[in-house]
Amino acid sequence: MKKLITILALLALVSSAGPCYAADSLRKHLRLYGQEYKPESVLLKPIQDMWTKVQNTTRPLSLDGDVLGYWQGYGGTKIGGENKEGRNYGAVKARLRLNWNPFADGQLFVQMQGGYSDTGSNPSSRGLVATPLNAQSSRTTAGGQASISDVLYTHHFADERIYVTLGWTDPESFIDENRFAGNGRTQFVNTIFNNEPIFDSIDESLPIIAAGFKPVEEFRFTFLAQASKYSALSNDQQKGAFDDMAYNPLIGGQLTYSPSFGKLKGNYRIFGWTNTYDQPRLDGDEESANWGIAFNMDQDITEDFGVFARLGKGNAAVNNITWSWSTGTHWEGPLPGRDEDVWGIAAGGVQGSKHTVNNDMEFHYETYYQIKLTDNFSIVPDVSYVTNPLANDSNDDILFGMLKFFFTFSTP
Repeated sequence: MKKLITILALLALVSSAGPCYAADSLRKHLRLYGQEYKPESVLLKPIQDMWTKVQNTTRPLSLDGDVLGYWQGYGGTKIGGENKEGRNYGAVKARLRLNWNPFADGQLFVQMQGGYSDTGSNPSSRGLVATPLNAQSSRTTAGGQASISDVLYTHHFADERIYVTLGWTDPESFIDENRFAGNGRTQFVNTIFNNEPIFDSIDESLPIIAAGFKPVEEFRFTFLAQASKYSALSNDQQKGAFDDMAYNPLIGGQLTYSPSFGKLKGNYRIFGWTNTYDQPRLDGDEESANWGIAFNMDQDITEDFGVFARLGKGNAAVNNITWSWSTGTHWEGPLPGRDEDVWGIAAGGVQGSKHTVNNDMEFHYETYYQIKLTDNFSIVPDVSYVTNPLANDSNDDILFGMLKFFFTFSTP
């Protein structure tokens, strides 16, 4: 914990040096459909001339990243008739990204990430909830770790109306985005508000190919196929990430409609996916392939206030969660003189499977307030409340608190 406090203090001091930027969305880094991505940094202005010379040699090249530090705590509860003590723990998580344009219409993206946390205190690892409460707990270990998580090459065609991406990442990089509920670092931290929970439960980084087509400004079509390791099967039935990659892949697609009403923007998405290999059913019958379908939207109501919602359904025969819902608000500048602060409130639920003892609906409620101190440093207090935890109404409610510190940086 002393190490965490020291790192957070240093970040707060460094952030006062000036603004810099690192987008959380992978889609902006890949410039899908021509999305603008131009990180700027006053912090590293002294190396501007040197960096320009590097780019004159290598073609456009940039480095950026971020560091997230957080504390999470929760009180004691009773789950399945067993008393579970409360916990308090801290964590640090960092990302470093490289964006390189070796060709005019081509881009290479590489991301490394990792960190340290007390994984044994995470609510999900202790079996307290049906869907993870902390979307930022991945790629952290008790001893600390760092690894390359994404390697992607994207090529754009037809004036950036078509793209094809090849590489290694997770399917959520291309499907189920949301402006107001998709960034666990500065927005909601509950997984249920970052992605559709059933889709998130099968999400993993593996070899992937994705393609997108935007025939007109309002419509976008996304398709993907990803290799599978058969992770839902026993260890002796699983295969390597690069073994028979075309055999029984994960297949997914999304249709996005993005209307504009003056300055008010909206996005309405329908997506579906299937793991095409068969896996054991919870009802004891033969095997079935896993699948899911979902609706996802975000809409500006005013220039400063917006709403979002998700609704998802999965194969009830193989998933512990059969369907989910969530909705919430996003308010920029909620207090006078704090135009760049953001306040979010959300509620959602996941329905437990009728084939298990945990067959009730687990309800999640969360609110956060992003205090943006500079362009590259934010403090985000967050409170979550869960009823019917582990999708069982005999379990006690749980109150969770979190305090996040988020710092970004980039080359000039």
